[in-house]
Amino acid sequence: MPVKRIFSFICENKKMTFFLILFMIVGCVLTGMYFSLSNGGTGILKPEKVSVVIDAGHGGKDLGASYGERSEKDDNLRLALKVVECLEEKGIDAVSTRTLDVYLSLENRCRFANIRSADLFVSLHRNSAASEANGVEIWIGSENSSDERKLAQSIIDSLDEVGISANRGVKSGYAREGNDYYVNSHTKMTSCLVELGFITSEADNKLYDEKLDEYAQAIADAIEMQLNNKS
Repeated sequence: MPVKRIFSFICENKKMTFFLILFMIVGCVLTGMYFSLSNGGTGILKPEKVSVVIDAGHGGKDLGASYGERSEKDDNLRLALKVVECLEEKGIDAVSTRTLDVYLSLENRCRFANIRSADLFVSLHRNSAASEANGVEIWIGSENSSDERKLAQSIIDSLDEVGISANRGVKSGYAREGNDYYVNSHTKMTSCLVELGFITSEADNKLYDEKLDEYAQAIADAIEMQLNNKS
């Protein structure tokens, strides 16, 4: 079709042309968002690199452990947001895998961190037990690096200084059947999983509520130390 006829068609069919262009733009946007989200991103373009990803465990339909009206997913999110805030106050680029009560698969949590080329990944959880148990433990992969051992030890030492019911130490592998926690084995950076007290323990819950800000600061301080030692 000659250029003159195309121009004439556009002028005579402005409304149709407008909606056609709008449809194409929306299609491009949705396609870009789909490919980004499917790879752990949150927008059209690849997210910028961050130093630290804080993973608020569970969320949405996945409650995690529970005790009465208390759900692990809520405790994890409360702490994660405070840790990110403490890190940002230190000038450290940090982001949480979720900022709302939404469900994220383990795969997407790992993609979230990997696509941002983070230096550290710290997953926050609460523990639970049918019998009486209390205290804090931190898990790293079975094939762990010295950086992972140092990060986990630094975090649990910092939390111990703030005050915890028991220091259960740094452990490797997985608490139940299996080799490793998924987020430790599928992230491409130094990682650890923090079990900050037992949600089934009244004593641990009391400490968690009373010392939440201090716990967040302790975790942020340990992360800062790890980053400084790497640089």
